[in-house]
Amino acid sequence: MPYNIEFQIAGLIVVLILLVVFFAKERFHSLQNSIYRALLIITVVELILDIASVISITNRELCPRLNNFLSKGYLIAMLAYIACIGLYTLANTPYSGMPKWRRTSKQIQAGVIIIGLIVSCVLVLTRELLYGGEGKFIYSYGPASDTVYMFSTISVIYVVIVLLINIRNIPPAKQISIYSFCIMEGIIAIVQMFNKELLIIGFGTAATIMIMYFTIENPDMKMIKALNNANKKNRELLLNILPESVADRLKDSHSTFTEQFNDVTIMFLDLVNFSKLSNDIGAQKIVVLLNKFFSQIDDLLSVFRVEKIKTMGDSYMAAAGIPDYYEENHEEMLRFAFAVLKLLEGFNKRNGTSIQVRIGLNTGPVVAGIIGKKKFIYDLWGEAVNLASRMESYGVPDRINVSPYLAKKLEPNHSLEMQPVTHIKGFGEMETYLVRN
Repeated sequence: MPYNIEFQIAGLIVVLILLVVFFAKERFHSLQNSIYRALLIITVVELILDIASVISITNRELCPRLNNFLSKGYLIAMLAYIACIGLYTLANTPYSGMPKWRRTSKQIQAGVIIIGLIVSCVLVLTRELLYGGEGKFIYSYGPASDTVYMFSTISVIYVVIVLLINIRNIPPAKQISIYSFCIMEGIIAIVQMFNKELLIIGFGTAATIMIMYFTIENPDMKMIKALNNANKKNRELLLNILPESVADRLKDSHSTFTEQFNDVTIMFLDLVNFSKLSNDIGAQKIVVLLNKFFSQIDDLLSVFRVEKIKTMGDSYMAAAGIPDYYEENHEEMLRFAFAVLKLLEGFNKRNGTSIQVRIGLNTGPVVAGIIGKKKFIYDLWGEAVNLASRMESYGVPDRINVSPYLAKKLEPNHSLEMQPVTHIKGFGEMETYLVRN
């Protein structure tokens, strides 16, 4: 071989294999992995420039500018490689839980490394590069090369100090990869001091990169995806049972709770003559029909600020103004109730059915929350809830029956039809109102 590039070629092959393996697999996102990704690319560029500069040196009379570009490009790539090792070492030192001055110190150190890299690159570009040796064993030296050696020496000292200071906090595997850089740099510096024509720096960088590969952040991505998917499904199931803010609160507090709301609007919906309908078409068919109808009501919830509370047999309960209170929740609930009636009209046409429903609304104070230890459900308690249920029971099919308390709020904006005074169980004599659409 006319050029002394055996070590560089071997190192390039190793790094190219690592490059393919690294980018062929999905990787865990971390600062260390990002730096390693940059190191891989820089090392490939460095080795290619190293090989090209060796070939160029032996023919530098033909194109001195190209030779100077390749040689100094290789030195700059080496500087970038060394700087990345320093940043990688710094990235592996602890950050969370550190005092503010330590965190600030890390940021300053990273800044110094980058500034040192920039200054060194400027010196390489502006200082002279000399050549020695003959034929196959020709090599470069001089002020530009000395800048790289100087930057490398300072970096090794810095890396060792950082490792010693944080030796208890940096995982042993990480320490091995970083120490390998220091050892490689030291051995190569000594070898090349006495054998300038033996160009092994590129192979040393490749060996360090290879050792580092086995210590990078790389958990099983398939397992992580499976866990993320499982967590997502668990979250979706939880949100089908509980309102989002309630689920978040329960997750954070790990205990059940209740809270008082002073102005909530509650809706009860019930199918008319459900028992007769079950006998006419059979229990299995009525359950399928009921599921289809209630599922379509569920779909309406995405359009309104209304929270489904629960279903009980053929009864559907919802509320507005909880768990996140907002003004005018009674108006929102009324719009939702009318939307349900319109939905029912289309449902009957599509399915050839004649289902009727009673809807009762009431507004007032409630206690809302989760009690017990198992099979959590977000529920409401209070007289306002009981009266809303009575409004449904004493209502008119396919109409919205409201309590006198809710009627007072609706009266300015809606046409109400007063019903005869009725004895409401648990509440005595009471006027109720039907809301005209």
